[in-house]
Amino acid sequence: MSNNTNRLWYRKPAGNWNEALPLGNGFMGAMCFGGNIADRFQLNLDSLWYGGFKDRVNPDAKENIPKIRELIKEGRISEAEALADLSMAAVPDFQCHYEPLCDMFLIPKSDKNVCMFGLRDRWSPQIYDMLPCDGYERCLDLTDGIHRVSYTINNTKCERESFISAPDKLMVIKSTGLPVSLILERGVYMQDLSRPDKNTLCMQGQAGPDGVKYCFAVRAIKGSMGITGRTLSCSDDCVIIAAGETSFYNDDPYKETMMLLDRGKEAGYDRLRERHLKDFNEIMNRCTLEIDCEDKSEVSVDERLERVKNGEEDKGLVNLSFEFGRYLLTCSSRKGSLPANLQGIWNESFVPAWDSKFTININTEMNYWPAETCGLSEMHMPLFEHIKRMYPHGKKVAEEMYGAGGWMAHHNTDLWGDCAPQDTLASSTYWQMGAVWLCTHIFEHYRYTQDEAFLEEYLPYAKDAVRFFEETMIENENGELVVSPTSSPENTYRLDNGETGNLCQGASMDSQILRELLNGMLECGKLSEEEKRRYTELRDRLPVIKIESNGTIQEWADAYEETEIGHRHISHLYALYPGRQIKFYDDRLKKAAEATLNRRLENGGGHTGWSRAWIINMWARLRNAPKAWEGIRKYFESSVLPNMFDNHPPFQIDGNFGTTAAIAQMLMQSDAVTVSFLPALPVEWESGKVKGLGAEGGITADFSWENRKLTSLELYSLRDRTITIEGMGTVGLKAGCNTVIPVV
Repeated sequence: MSNNTNRLWYRKPAGNWNEALPLGNGFMGAMCFGGNIADRFQLNLDSLWYGGFKDRVNPDAKENIPKIRELIKEGRISEAEALADLSMAAVPDFQCHYEPLCDMFLIPKSDKNVCMFGLRDRWSPQIYDMLPCDGYERCLDLTDGIHRVSYTINNTKCERESFISAPDKLMVIKSTGLPVSLILERGVYMQDLSRPDKNTLCMQGQAGPDGVKYCFAVRAIKGSMGITGRTLSCSDDCVIIAAGETSFYNDDPYKETMMLLDRGKEAGYDRLRERHLKDFNEIMNRCTLEIDCEDKSEVSVDERLERVKNGEEDKGLVNLSFEFGRYLLTCSSRKGSLPANLQGIWNESFVPAWDSKFTININTEMNYWPAETCGLSEMHMPLFEHIKRMYPHGKKVAEEMYGAGGWMAHHNTDLWGDCAPQDTLASSTYWQMGAVWLCTHIFEHYRYTQDEAFLEEYLPYAKDAVRFFEETMIENENGELVVSPTSSPENTYRLDNGETGNLCQGASMDSQILRELLNGMLECGKLSEEEKRRYTELRDRLPVIKIESNGTIQEWADAYEETEIGHRHISHLYALYPGRQIKFYDDRLKKAAEATLNRRLENGGGHTGWSRAWIINMWARLRNAPKAWEGIRKYFESSVLPNMFDNHPPFQIDGNFGTTAAIAQMLMQSDAVTVSFLPALPVEWESGKVKGLGAEGGITADFSWENRKLTSLELYSLRDRTITIEGMGTVGLKAGCNTVIPVV
């Protein structure tokens, strides 16, 4: 067993899904339970979604959107929302949803019988009990991407080691100690189970009448004892490999699956493991954090979290959470895969919360906040590939709903890149900024990578996202250009006459996101003079950030009263983070942003995991270290499940990624010319070191600190450049070289 501190470990098997531990390679995910009666592996394929693409655009939208705008302008909000529900809501009003693949059970030979009904009822306590044994431990090594289970039963040492390889697109399990039986289970959703040979079980089906076809197969490449019925029996020293594919990626999922298994068998366990470790170690070791703290690694993670809830401080959980977020993105977003969805890649329900889709009014974007700063730039690419998938559908929605050119998306998308409205909720459904927010990530990636070819490829998508708003924004009574109809996700306001509503003309977030995208386009150096003039004029006509009479940032273009002061969304602070429009040195806006955050928190805000993570990032941007550290402590106290997954509730992965990004923000911040080190360092983080943090301009930083002061600094730059280090002056960097910066 590994004894390093960079792991999650437990003294008993997972009793439920929120205690199981995740493996993944972007395409396949597994939740590992580590049982010694029946070891459950709950499996997913990233492209296994129910149903095919449907043209859902409401044919009455284009005719009625001008009427809705007029009703909003006249203050007849309830009428506007009723008409929107009739004429803008898609037909049908739901997109496709993500669903699980199957459960795989490994049943060690023992005196306690596990009946088939117990397996089918995956919530049956029977399969989550633990047989009496000695030295039980299960752990997930974040550096190796390997899940391990170890225990001794009846004087027999039992060990299982599992990983999911990105290089070989295989799940690999090595089991020693007792013979095991392997069973695949999908309940009433099982469609076809066959045995292509005496060592292989194969499951095939289709996710809905017009959905993707899928294939999943397991093969014992060592220790096979044959198949009886639907059970593959294996010896006390066996190696099992598993592969899966869907028609989303391959026209013949069965052929591809068998080819992967054949290659895996030929390679053998040792080579598969070696290739996995080489791939995974390189990614995980390129960016590391060590805040000096008491070593509590001999205490199981669930016990540590309980102690934190009871008031104990555990700075080691910061190191662990930072690496866990990086681990999760590595496992759920790889080259060629789909982006990380609302649950990354891990989902056990055929009817998951919010369909486990791509929610693009913050959640999907938050998944990628740590990508560039935390050494995971290539994990960002599936998001950009999905923009391409969305683009033709977004063009169709723009034209058929709004009579406009360019492309757009509402607040959700799915496997197929659907851009039509989802649900029938005025607080979120008719918000129009999904494509624009996603396109801001194009410039985020470029700022950190300086990849000119990437920018050339993706700049047209940003231009067309702007074009939609050039053609659809309306002028308000102040002469400003605003979006209508829209909402401030997902909040409600009250008019002077007491009426409440969601739809409005002009939400602060809309103009902030559009300004952010325009700023990125104007800074990139790839526009014609005519484009620069046009985009500058458009930007200058957007509403500026306004401050309410109570000192907070105004959430809507009009000064409405909000009804839920502690709302989980803080959309009107987009300009602070992830945007760059509110600077810590702008006293007026800084004070207003602080007042906005304090007001939210004083009234119950930050009660969901992802919202808390967003708030920590905002405090970091404001250079408020005590508040940022308080936010992290509260995150551990109330928003972390036993397996370290973020809790909305239920589980959503965005808070994991947002917290990792926030920790990075506390340690280093940058823009095009300036880098700041330790800008929001809590007094509790007295000393530590970090390797591989990314700064804008293609810079990577290694540094350490003691007594809260920088003690060493080394920078690597992709290009020759001169930068300013806050508090230290200007330094010159050479392309492709490490530069040691003297620290006084």
